[in-house]
Amino acid sequence: MNYNRQLVRRSIDGQRHTLMALLKNCPRPTRGWIGTIRFALGVSQPVLGGRLGVAKQRVSQLERREREGTIQLNQLQDVAHHLGCDLVYALVPREPLEQAVMRQARKIAVAHLSAVQRTMQLEGQETPITEERIRDYIQRHVDDKDLWET
Repeated sequence: MNYNRQLVRRSIDGQRHTLMALLKNCPRPTRGWIGTIRFALGVSQPVLGGRLGVAKQRVSQLERREREGTIQLNQLQDVAHHLGCDLVYALVPREPLEQAVMRQARKIAVAHLSAVQRTMQLEGQETPITEERIRDYIQRHVDDKDLWET
């Protein structure tokens, strides 16, 4: 497996719990971030529209699209800038990336070893699929860049 990819996975995995703890304690407001920050600052839609160089209706549309999850990141970043905010964007893996990679590698190894085992059974030369054989197969034959092709 690629050592550089493994380093990146470990780095992300090390930050995963911290990010999840922070983000879960800060859910998106029902008005969306644009509407909530704008309201808290006392900035009207026409004023924000003026800062953005768009009409009030466009601000309303941006707020709605944010709530719906259809706003573009560059638009959200522009609005954040004009509200004196930073846009923080992250993908937080649900499970450690190392675990996801190993689960997928194991799945591939078991599938390949099972196919070989069926052939060996027909020839009366069955060998059990052990954890050691799976680990050996992964180490010798599974490249992490090919894990997600199937």
